[in-house]
Amino acid sequence: MNSQLLDHIRNLIQEHRIHTVRVTLTDNTNITRSRYVPAKAFLQALVDDGINYPSTLFSMDTSARLVAEAGDGYAGGYPSWLLKPDLNTFIVLPWVSGTARVIADVLQPNGEPVHVSPRQVLKNIIKQVNEAGFTVRGAFEFEFYVYKQNSGHLDPAWHGLNCFADVNQAQLEEIFTSIIQGLDGIGAGPEVANTEYGPGQFEITNSPFTGVEVADMAVYYRSAIKEILSQRGYTATFMGKPNGAASGSGGHFHFSMYNNKKQNVFFNPTSSDGLSDICRWAIGGQLYHARAICALVNSTINSYKRLLPYTFAPVNASWGHEHRCTMIRVPAARGYNTRLENRLPAADTNPYLASAAILAASLDGIKNKIEPPVSSDGLDPYAQENLTPLPSSLSEALEELQRDNVITSYMGKEFIKHYITLRKSEWQRYQTHVSDWEIKEYLDLF
Repeated sequence: MNSQLLDHIRNLIQEHRIHTVRVTLTDNTNITRSRYVPAKAFLQALVDDGINYPSTLFSMDTSARLVAEAGDGYAGGYPSWLLKPDLNTFIVLPWVSGTARVIADVLQPNGEPVHVSPRQVLKNIIKQVNEAGFTVRGAFEFEFYVYKQNSGHLDPAWHGLNCFADVNQAQLEEIFTSIIQGLDGIGAGPEVANTEYGPGQFEITNSPFTGVEVADMAVYYRSAIKEILSQRGYTATFMGKPNGAASGSGGHFHFSMYNNKKQNVFFNPTSSDGLSDICRWAIGGQLYHARAICALVNSTINSYKRLLPYTFAPVNASWGHEHRCTMIRVPAARGYNTRLENRLPAADTNPYLASAAILAASLDGIKNKIEPPVSSDGLDPYAQENLTPLPSSLSEALEELQRDNVITSYMGKEFIKHYITLRKSEWQRYQTHVSDWEIKEYLDLF
């Protein structure tokens, strides 16, 4: 362990009078979980093997139902795993006195990584990116809804559709200020904030980061917003589609790749659009594997209700320059800031798996020089019948993922089996659930 970093953490704990450290991970169901550890015990755990964690939790779906088929089941005995804090992720929480937070890697008792851990999956992909001669820099761009608590129903923090309007935003000063200050306090680097095109919908962007940090900060971003607003009487949700009559919430992934000279390999000043072959092939790989990676970047049943025509969400494997109706948008920036924006993920995406899947597809595109289809520049992609449609449900997406041997190879067979088992459990429960819509529609008719 880096002794200088450890000394720095000790100093932070003493300086900020930290009494509790939340040791955090994001599991295969995209639930961020923590163990609250007294500061003294936390420091001792850094010297010892780590902090015990029940492996049972990795076999639970979104309802906390234990899915025995995920993993080794009861025959495996559900042993304890270990949480090994990554001290590079240690932050002091400005909104909780005496509390810090750190993200941990999940290890087996023998010290080997747990291969179904989303952070480990991303670390494996980042390693392959690095071996190909690249580094990744990027950020997630989340939209989210804010509702007033204790109203008995979903009462939006603001009403109407006029996003960016001063008349609305001036009344939301408490929300904007508290979030911006909180994100700034943990080093997220908030850049711009505004209301979005839905009653109660917001968007606050943050600075780009490198490698696994991109996903780590996305996890901190969402948990920070939910905690900060909860303290002020609001509920923030990153559901893909919390309101069927309003806009969905995206979790767009922006990223660039650089070589060992810190040059942006997506940029080519001599090409007609400023994009390199590598960039074009990265686009091609993402579009070629779009139906499979959809299952990884949209992991909930609800997130597919966002993928509808004429909603600024994608419905097919499309791309375009500054085109917000396509799956991949190429922003206008060039030079060092040339980047791609994959608009497929919903705001409820697992940042580790979303970035891993998109990078894996990009790597395959670069390796095999996969050319993308003609761009949708000047066209309505929602009306283009020649483009590959995206899956319309989680079940359909999971079938596509099972068939894609390339993405399975990149992400790991053990992980893919574990992931699909959990998601199918949720889909089966959904299929047997009788909704309010069905009662209203059919009860009196039949």
